[in-house]
Amino acid sequence: METGDMNPEKSPPGLSIYPLIATSIGHFTNDGTLFLVPVVIDLAASLYGTGTLIVTASLVLFYLSTAISANLLGPTIDRKHFQAGGMVLGIVILSSGLIMYSLSVRGTMVSTFLVLSSIVAGVGASFYHPTGSSILQSYYGGGRLGRYLGINGSAGSLGRAIYPSLLFLVGAFLVSNSSSIIFFGMFGLLLSVLMFIGIRDYAKEDRAKTSHAGQASVHAGSKGSGKPARTSLRGGVSLLAVISLFRTMAFFGIVAWIPEYLTFSRGIGTSLLLGYTMTLMFSGGIAGQLVVGRLVESHDKRSVLVATTLMSAALMFLYLLTSGWLSLLMLGLFGFFNFSGFPIFMSMVSDYVPRGSTTSSNALVWNLGGTGGQTIGPLVVAFLIGGNYAGLSFAFEILLVLGALSVLLALILPRPVRESRASLFG
Repeated sequence: METGDMNPEKSPPGLSIYPLIATSIGHFTNDGTLFLVPVVIDLAASLYGTGTLIVTASLVLFYLSTAISANLLGPTIDRKHFQAGGMVLGIVILSSGLIMYSLSVRGTMVSTFLVLSSIVAGVGASFYHPTGSSILQSYYGGGRLGRYLGINGSAGSLGRAIYPSLLFLVGAFLVSNSSSIIFFGMFGLLLSVLMFIGIRDYAKEDRAKTSHAGQASVHAGSKGSGKPARTSLRGGVSLLAVISLFRTMAFFGIVAWIPEYLTFSRGIGTSLLLGYTMTLMFSGGIAGQLVVGRLVESHDKRSVLVATTLMSAALMFLYLLTSGWLSLLMLGLFGFFNFSGFPIFMSMVSDYVPRGSTTSSNALVWNLGGTGGQTIGPLVVAFLIGGNYAGLSFAFEILLVLGALSVLLALILPRPVRESRASLFG
C-alpha cells in the first residue's frame, strides 16, 4: 500500500476485468447519448419551428437536472452502497428519456415532450460519472487507477464522437429520424442489461469490502493527528469542484458554439464537413484520455491538470489564428487535451476522500462543477456575442483567458498524503 493512501486496500493482482468492461460500456452509452441530446432538440426545433425559448429551456433543464440530481442522490448511493445498481439505473432512465424525445421529433406535443424528456434524460445522465468513477476508484484503487480511468474515459470519448453522426446514418436505414432515436434508446436499454451482467459480482463483493473498509476508517480516524489533514483534503474536493466549474465553463462554452463558428465564421455551412470537423475534435479525447490516464500515475496530478488546461487554451487560440489543415491539427490537439479531464479529476477525488464517500464527492466535482460549467458556458458566449455571430472569435478569446486563469486555483490545491510524484514542470 502506498503511504497515506486514502483507499484502505491496494488492488491485488489478477483483478477481474468485468467491472472495467461494464463501466466502460456505461461511459460509452452515457456520453454518446448525452451529446446526442442537443442534436435531437435541434432536430425537433428545425422540423417544427420551435422557438428559441423552448430550445433554451430544454437544454438548461437537461444540464441542471444532471448537475442537481447527482448531488441529491450521491449521499444515499454511498450510504446504501448502490453504486453498481445506480450506474445501471441511470442508463435505463437516460435511454427512456431519449425514447421520449422521439415523440417530439414525430410532432406529438413538441414543446411539452422536449421539456419533459430533457428533465428525465438529465436525471438519468446524472448517475454515471459519480457511480462509474466510484466503482473504478474502489475496485482498481492504488497506483494503477489512472490507466483504468483513462481506458474508461476513452470509451466515453468514443461514444460522444460517433453517436451524433450515427444518428443520421441509422435514420437513413430506418427511414425516419424518430425511428433512429428509438433505436438508440433501445440500444441503451440493451447495453444496460450487459452492464448489469458484468457488474453484479462486483456489487456483491463491494458490500463486504466496504464493511471492512469502514471499520479500518474508524480505527484510523481515532488517531489524533489524522483529522486536520483529512479535513484539509476534503476541502480540496470543494476547490476541485470550483476548478472543474471554471475550466468546463470556458472550454464547453466554446465547444457548444463551435458549430455556429464553423458555419458562419469559417463558411462551412451545415454540410458533412461540419460533422467531420466536430468528430475530429471529439475524437482527440479518445487517445488523450489514455495518455493522460498514464500520466497521472507517474506525475503530480496537479501539474497534469495545469498542463492540460494551459495546452487546451493555447491550442484553441492557435486554431482561431490559423486556417486549412493546420487549423484542423490544432482543433484535434485541442480535443486531445481538453477532453482528458475525467482521469485527472476522478483520480484526484480518490486521493482526497476515503472509500465509501466517493460517489457524493464525484458528483460534487463532475456534476455540480463540470455540468454546472456546461450550463453556464454557452450562456456566457450568448451574452458576449449579443446575437451577432461575428463576435464569436472575441467571445472565445475571453473564455480562453478565463480557462487559463483557472490554473491559479490548481496551484493551491492541497497535496494528498501519499508518495510524491514527479512534476511535469521539473
